[in-house]
Amino acid sequence: MKVALVCPYAWDVPGGVQSHVRSLARSLRVRDHRVEVIAPARASKAADATIVGHTFSIPANGSMAPLSFGPRVAARVGHVLDELRPDVVHAHEPLIPSVSLVALLRSTAPVVGTFHAAADASLGYRIARPLLQRAAARLAARTAVSDAARALVAQYLPGDYALTPNGIDFETFASARPADLGPGKKVVFLGRLERRKGLEVLIQAMTRLRDLDAELIVAGNGPEERQTRGLAHSLMVPARFLGRVSDRDKAALLARADVYCAPGLGGESFGIVLIEAMAAGAPVVCSSLAGFAAVAGGTAVLVEPGESGYLADALRRVLRDEGLALKMRKASRRTARAFDWDRLVGNVLRIYERVVEGAGRVVG
Repeated sequence: MKVALVCPYAWDVPGGVQSHVRSLARSLRVRDHRVEVIAPARASKAADATIVGHTFSIPANGSMAPLSFGPRVAARVGHVLDELRPDVVHAHEPLIPSVSLVALLRSTAPVVGTFHAAADASLGYRIARPLLQRAAARLAARTAVSDAARALVAQYLPGDYALTPNGIDFETFASARPADLGPGKKVVFLGRLERRKGLEVLIQAMTRLRDLDAELIVAGNGPEERQTRGLAHSLMVPARFLGRVSDRDKAALLARADVYCAPGLGGESFGIVLIEAMAAGAPVVCSSLAGFAAVAGGTAVLVEPGESGYLADALRRVLRDEGLALKMRKASRRTARAFDWDRLVGNVLRIYERVVEGAGRVVG
């Protein structure tokens, strides 16, 4: 099958949607499907995607979304689709004003739309609902990566949404050799350094763990890097900021974690890094957000978002109780294995086959 995967966000910027598309493309290619990734980027070229425009940072869902739009982008997307003539187009976040929406409007092949964002409400969906309803009517199938993501879009655009969860290459993380980070307990945080990720709350929690000789390891970059570095310094929290890390280094880092902590404050539909951490065998302590709980609720220790005291208590529990940590490591790997793309990709292919055969919308 010839598949066009369309990503609306900058391909050369880390993100959950980019990770999902990249992993799905890899899994489809392993099964001998021809896959073309269409995406914008900050740079003009990428080895594993066709770049159709440069990006602008637009505030969205508590973050800055790197989007691309305009007549040149539309013309470029149309040209790529005309050249490729795909059997199916799979557009991720198909209704935001970027490359995915252009592909939806331009495609003559059936389009599968996958929704990733989660929040209590969306001003953009509410304001643009009349226009978006017409665009959404072009979708041959609608899917969402989680119940939280499905709940958000279904508020404004009711319909049938099949679940197509985020996936990982399980063995990449399960077989990773732990990074050499020196002695002592390591609490690992990995993600974009922006307010909604909750790193400030984690730094505050670490002030209560001084007696455990625990070090905070932070991987990632973003607009809050200077502020969070300064906070850790002022509170005398042992913290090491690594910046952005490669995929290989990420797996090694997660394999070394005594605890992986995701203290997010909101806006998380799934939390792919939770699955990656669990595949690497890390015990997980995370906020009790709906997207996180749906993935790791039976395995992780869940804490009310924004509560540094409760977070510190949860971290202390896991760091001090070796029996609990070992039990969590084993449970983490069992949970993560269910999200291996080898298991998930078959459902995506069945959706493709149904829309190509003209079966209409897929009922979730």
